[in-house]
Amino acid sequence: MTAPATKNNLENKWLHIGLLVVVIAVAYGKIFHAGFISWDDYEYVVHNKDIRDFGAEHIAAWFSKFYIGNYHPLTVCSYAIDYLFGGAQPFAYHLTNILLHTGNAIVLYFFINRLQPNRTIGLFVALIFALHPAQTESVSWVAERKTLLCAFFYLLALLQYAGYIIAPSSKKMAIVIVLGVAGMLSKGVGVALPLSLFAVDIWLKRDLRNRKVWLEKLPLLLIGIVIGIVAIMAQAAEKTLGMHAEHNLFNTILYAADAYVQYIVHLFVPVKLSVIYPYPQEAGWQEYLCLAVAIGILVLAVISWRKKWHMLCGGIVFYTVNIALVLQFIQFGECLMADRYLYIAGIGIIFPAVYYLFVWLQKITKQIVAAIAAGTLALVLLVMTFQRNDIWLSDLDFFTSILNTFPNSSVAQYSVGALYTRMGEYDVAETHLNKAVQIDPNNYKAWYDKGALHLRQGRVDDALEALNRCIAIKEYTKAYFSRAMLYEGTGKPALAIADAEKVLAEQPQNARAYYVKGDCLEQQGNIQASLDNYSEAITYEGTEPLFYIRRGLALAKMSRYPQAINDLNKAVSLNPNTGEAFYYRGIVKYRSGQGPCDDFNTALKHGYKQAADAIAQFCNH
Repeated sequence: MTAPATKNNLENKWLHIGLLVVVIAVAYGKIFHAGFISWDDYEYVVHNKDIRDFGAEHIAAWFSKFYIGNYHPLTVCSYAIDYLFGGAQPFAYHLTNILLHTGNAIVLYFFINRLQPNRTIGLFVALIFALHPAQTESVSWVAERKTLLCAFFYLLALLQYAGYIIAPSSKKMAIVIVLGVAGMLSKGVGVALPLSLFAVDIWLKRDLRNRKVWLEKLPLLLIGIVIGIVAIMAQAAEKTLGMHAEHNLFNTILYAADAYVQYIVHLFVPVKLSVIYPYPQEAGWQEYLCLAVAIGILVLAVISWRKKWHMLCGGIVFYTVNIALVLQFIQFGECLMADRYLYIAGIGIIFPAVYYLFVWLQKITKQIVAAIAAGTLALVLLVMTFQRNDIWLSDLDFFTSILNTFPNSSVAQYSVGALYTRMGEYDVAETHLNKAVQIDPNNYKAWYDKGALHLRQGRVDDALEALNRCIAIKEYTKAYFSRAMLYEGTGKPALAIADAEKVLAEQPQNARAYYVKGDCLEQQGNIQASLDNYSEAITYEGTEPLFYIRRGLALAKMSRYPQAINDLNKAVSLNPNTGEAFYYRGIVKYRSGQGPCDDFNTALKHGYKQAADAIAQFCNH
């Protein structure tokens, strides 16, 4: 039951909420000025055409497509709302993330106060949740909107469920189900909600032998199973499942136990946090120790249930059911752990820890001492979070922080190498990429990034060797596309077409792959087929002037001059500063008996040097 809502309690409530808002704004203030991080942010926002409108076609895409191995239609919808108000400027997306995090802290405050009557405990649980530096990965990274949005609905569902237990009604349970489904449609980990409800039952001392307690969760559980299967399908579509097939069952259990315990350690000792926590090269004493500790924690859960230590038992259950989904029992991705997975699960540790701290300190002193102790901890966490947010201010800070923590990680090395490639610092990039493949010769992404680097350097043979090594390890779509471009540029159209078709088999809406295929078909003299592929490219990326230029030239080869000029007109309208479009429009005009000189002069004005020869040949007489 909750404490009576006296006037003083109401005043404290609003004071507590105000405090949460202020400290979160301070801790995350610098993020308002942050940009996008190249790791997934651009795919979710800048390059994501599905968020640029609210038409039926776009909404259908949210609910029917997978995005970077995830199924989260409501998260994509939230990006679309941000795009509506802020376009592709990062401020709107960071603002929404921080507002969601603030909302989550406030909902958590009300939820904790519904579980126990001491609002000071509720405040400090919410403060530690809000200010813990591990949370920066979920809050400061635009691509992790899915965690924040899922948590928002998830926590609202927990709050509503606690209210349902205190004063049962079918309407309240229906709201729990709706909120739970919304959480699951924001991120797949939301499927843990029906199991988390058992932790709430334990905290509120319900009798788990009651059949109703189990049956009331059945609808959410069944829906969760369906959405969970879809989430696994999304990972499979991205080919991120089973990436560590060399791990046998026992190793999988060892590493899961390691992560299970290390997450708790990071909550209590948040040092050496990282965006990436690579797998250890081999299991050692730490993994065996963590296995023993993990078993001990689970045994403690049973003992605490029998002894009616409800706070401790509920906390272990809550933490375990939420973290279990990401302990790599179903292996996905390259890393063992990620801070973002603590966002919800960590509540199961934070709540009992704060509760017992207050109980213990109140036994030996006054509550004010407990409040001062918790307040000091919150202040320390605020400072740590403020500092931790530095890594989210630029790509260089982001990737360098990973490398500083795990210098012997192949993932960290190739990530930094890819960044330096984009920055044009090729020598530095090559040093890191060579280190990456030295550490792990089977890291296909490292070989891909080496291939991409050598393509930029013009080292065609080295690029081909690296891309071949990548594809031999894993049929990586990006590597096929890069190799297709390599073959396209070195006069091997048949090989380029074969690779482009591999890309299109996986990504049937890849406009660039259609363009490469169209160019190669044109090289082979198959003009009609090249036209068809240029048209497909335009269908999926209708704002790229180059596609219209190339289709226009193909049409001109077939003497379809009016259509060719229409395409070149479109290219000019899309980018009035592209000299190439003006030059080729002049050529087509000349062939069709029209005056080309204005276009040639405009092309030269925009820096297209070939126009000078055309002017000399066609205009100066």
